[in-house]
Amino acid sequence: MNRVHCLLVGLALAGPASAHDTWFESLSNGSLSLSTGNRFPVGEIAVDDKYFTKSGCVNAQGKPRTLDKLRFADKATLLRSKDRAGAEPLTCFMQLQPFDIDLPPDKIEIYFKEIRPSDAALAAWADLKARGLPFRERYTKSARIDVGADASSQPTGTAMDALRVSPRGALTVGTEAVFEVLQGGRPLPDFPVELINERSPVGLWHRTDADGRIRAKLPLPGRWLLRGTELKLSASDATQWESQFITYAFEVGR
Repeated sequence: MNRVHCLLVGLALAGPASAHDTWFESLSNGSLSLSTGNRFPVGEIAVDDKYFTKSGCVNAQGKPRTLDKLRFADKATLLRSKDRAGAEPLTCFMQLQPFDIDLPPDKIEIYFKEIRPSDAALAAWADLKARGLPFRERYTKSARIDVGADASSQPTGTAMDALRVSPRGALTVGTEAVFEVLQGGRPLPDFPVELINERSPVGLWHRTDADGRIRAKLPLPGRWLLRGTELKLSASDATQWESQFITYAFEVGR
């Protein structure tokens, strides 16, 4: 599936990265990778940590840990919490600074299929399009990962956040899990999110309830990504768009 959000901003290793989602992956050596790609789990572009506005890790008790860059790889930035105590469970996170993009007309329908914007956003774009105005957007990306079965279930303070409310401990196939999406630290209701497994090209779409939560039984083991994008007109300029992206990576056992 070809997923397109925006064009490259700068060089692949130096810019904020341009395709759709940006996510973490936990590696076998205890480090993390951060990359951007057209479709999870295939990362294509490394993300320079100089664009981080927030980043770090916390253990299950909420004690902060560092998130330090090790190096750039071809398609990912490698990071590690150097003050992690052994193999303690961690939640790690980052938020990128906002970036501006003019979306080409032939990519707008693809983008809308990716994010499932609200009816209000669709109506607003129909009006802007009828007036001959371009699709100009300022986007902000946040990402989170749980490493270990007992990682933190607390908010991280990023612009958007997603976390597992229940059950605690290791997730296994078929167990019903409750996830919560936050914006500005508050639950985000009526928000479309997609759950993607590394083994399947077919995502599972849900919409958050009044408490910003979804319930889902995860049918496959392995790496999963919860992803979502909120798109709305800017409060200061009704001809410009603002969006916030969130990804939350976690694992499910057999």
